[in-house]
Amino acid sequence: MRIAAIQVTPSTDPAANIAQMRERAAEAAAQGAQVVLFPEQTMLLLQSVTAESLVAAADEWWDAFARATAEIAVAHEITVVSAGFEPSGADLPFNTMLAIGPDGSELARYRKLHLYVAFAASEAEHTRAGEELPPVFEVAHAGERLRVGLANCYDVRFPELFRSLSERGAQVTLLAAAWASGPGKEDHWDMLTRTRALENVQWVVACGAVGGGSRNTATTGLSRIVDPLGGVVAGLGPREPGVVVADVTAGAVEHARSALPALANRRISLSYDVR
Repeated sequence: MRIAAIQVTPSTDPAANIAQMRERAAEAAAQGAQVVLFPEQTMLLLQSVTAESLVAAADEWWDAFARATAEIAVAHEITVVSAGFEPSGADLPFNTMLAIGPDGSELARYRKLHLYVAFAASEAEHTRAGEELPPVFEVAHAGERLRVGLANCYDVRFPELFRSLSERGAQVTLLAAAWASGPGKEDHWDMLTRTRALENVQWVVACGAVGGGSRNTATTGLSRIVDPLGGVVAGLGPREPGVVVADVTAGAVEHARSALPALANRRISLSYDVR
């Protein structure tokens, strides 16, 4: 199944971001992509945001953003995974990934579990954390089937989240991100995306936003598609928007797990609860 990671530069204008989504999705579909993944903050760049302004933006734009995601999926007969800010019905909005199938139906929804509270930044000041493990769902195109999990940016630092996806049958995890640039952080991204693939012997499709600003305030792209043995089979640079595609197959997972049966060799049993 051909999957595309679409590396875009979101702005603080949701209408412009939706227009950019339509353009880039058409580009990916023209390259044969059957599944497209957009980065975190595709709906709205978190630049100079306040809790009040993000609540207002989520209330005004979430429904239109979700609708546009479905329209793109139907127009190109593809599965689209996008990321934006969903009203919680309480106080702060959720940072939500939405997966829509080719017929416009919702396949999965994931509200970011691990909010970024590190390196002197706090996503918790303006965003509400999800309360459930990310979903695993099936994507089918032209007779091919894949079991897909979702993860969002800071989640990549938590191996137990990815292991829970693997134990529930995920063959590929779609990871949306707006990864902050800064000393050592690009190296962290490289190591963590490859490690999460290798330790779970699964594909990881990681899609990063390219944000404006100088180093230490910008987000770095480095979108990549990592195979089940930790090799980067396709990728993009840290600064430029673009589309990267690769053929992601269940067969490659089966072959890798046969050669490297690390999951079958485990002797420690785990359970997963959100606290």
